[in-house]
Amino acid sequence: MEMTLERFTELLEQKVYELAKDMIEEHGLTKLKLEQNSICTEGKITIKLSEKGRV
Repeated sequence: MEMTLERFTELLEQKVYELAKDMIEEHGLTKLKLEQNSICTEGKITIKLSEKGRV
């Protein structure tokens, strides 16, 4: 399979999510909320961190 921008972005998105999730668990940040949105065809990954229960 050829490595396209879209495929690379998909793989990177998965790795970033896994890393962030592991770090949240490792440091006991149970109130931390991770939101991730990607537009793989454009090579864009957006990550938003916030605390649960905060507006």
